[in-house]
Amino acid sequence: MLNFNRLKSITNLEDWKRVYNEEIQKLDNLYQEEERLYYRMYTHGNESERINEIQRIKHELMTDQQLIKTLSSWKDSLIDDPIWHRRLDVFLSRMSQEALDSHPELAKIHQRLQTNLMNTTFMVDGKEYNLGAVHSNILENPDRELRKQLFLGAQKIGEVNEDLFRSLVKKRNELARNQGYTNYYYFRCFLKEIDMDSYIGEMNTLLKRIANLSSYWENRIKEKFGWETLHYYDQYFSMFNFHQLENNSFHSNRMKEVLTDAVSSLGKSIDEIPLSIESLEIPYGGFCININPNEIKLVVSKRDSYSVFLSGIHEMGHAIDGHFGSYQYPELYRFYSSIAAEGIAEFFQTIITDKTFLIKNFDLQDDEYVQIEEINQIMDLKMVKINHYFSLVEYEIYKNPERNFQEIANELYKFVFGYEGETAHPANMMFYVENPAFFQDYNFALAIREMIRNKFKVTSPYGNSEVFHKLLEKFIKPNQLYSWKHRIEELCGEPHTFTYLAKRISN
Repeated sequence: MLNFNRLKSITNLEDWKRVYNEEIQKLDNLYQEEERLYYRMYTHGNESERINEIQRIKHELMTDQQLIKTLSSWKDSLIDDPIWHRRLDVFLSRMSQEALDSHPELAKIHQRLQTNLMNTTFMVDGKEYNLGAVHSNILENPDRELRKQLFLGAQKIGEVNEDLFRSLVKKRNELARNQGYTNYYYFRCFLKEIDMDSYIGEMNTLLKRIANLSSYWENRIKEKFGWETLHYYDQYFSMFNFHQLENNSFHSNRMKEVLTDAVSSLGKSIDEIPLSIESLEIPYGGFCININPNEIKLVVSKRDSYSVFLSGIHEMGHAIDGHFGSYQYPELYRFYSSIAAEGIAEFFQTIITDKTFLIKNFDLQDDEYVQIEEINQIMDLKMVKINHYFSLVEYEIYKNPERNFQEIANELYKFVFGYEGETAHPANMMFYVENPAFFQDYNFALAIREMIRNKFKVTSPYGNSEVFHKLLEKFIKPNQLYSWKHRIEELCGEPHTFTYLAKRISN
């Protein structure tokens, strides 16, 4: 059982450190248990009441004002001990987030909305669909009329749940204001060590720079598919299916074989990574859960396509991060930077663009490689815009929660993509519910990817064990011992910048 109360009465430094380490390990064990339960829920639909119990325990701990005062006092007194100062700083930051997100009133609204979005279904042409099935079909289904009908069904789910989602947003804002922040989005950005307003300025400049190239590809897409306008339900499909790769090598049962080669090229063996790999019927590309460095779960969609291998290699980046990241200080492992984690995964994802890798593993012809190059150029352009769009919509919702959410989405769709189009209702976006204020992290990560490629003059890490070693030492192993900004500057020799991302996607 957790007993952080022991820390409140200890005055001897060494005794205090010893007890803190014991309690942090017990807390991390609790997080590991929670991750295993979520894994079973995501993969096999096994819901557990224990998750609610764990959340209650965490809330009680994270809102313990006397404990916060104790940790803050020790943090101040240990300012000359950079490791302990950082450990306590990261833990206190996480306490702020967990205390807010596990607030009982907020958790009640969150659970209601989550249940609604997960369990609501509707019929199209005699077949039942949920939001997960909608998402997977919008990604891959070539039947545009079906994609539209599914999109419209999902819109109704959003409309029905808009008031409930609004109450979630307003409660998050209220709790963030209680901690001294303008709104919840600013609160989350502070914890991520990013400036949202500066980011928006960077992205708006980038959008202007890529405007001509974006128009070129939009016109090619419309010409190829015979469309007059690209709607929300066309964006992902056109990105993944501009070229139809009729290569039987992209079979999901080859995933471990392909990932084995990718890891081997880095001078490592996949067998030394305690990794389970499953192919399941899931409504997205894949996910990775790093329970601890010796227990990692990787799941990919059971589909046969190039995009599934793209997802698999991306998630392998997360697995490598989870295995090789230091576990010496459990809170620095557990309370990781999402920007740093996605930066690593995006860099590993470039392996799927590496010609040597593709020819070796998929027996590609030259014309197929040219097609993949074009797919990836489209993907870079579209994902930057899609990520920016979703982050802007969510940001505006938290700034003005009384506004009509569909109107916000429509206005910003035109702003980002340059034309009016049918776009998703924000209240049917499970990502906004489960991973708030996250979408801009992907663009920060893409910028990290390009900084690494520019610094080391590589297309990908494939076959570049020396680059991988430097990434391990300066970026992966330290975890949150240093901020993500510090680590990228140590690795690349300059502060984080969007310059190389802009250069990459505007050529």
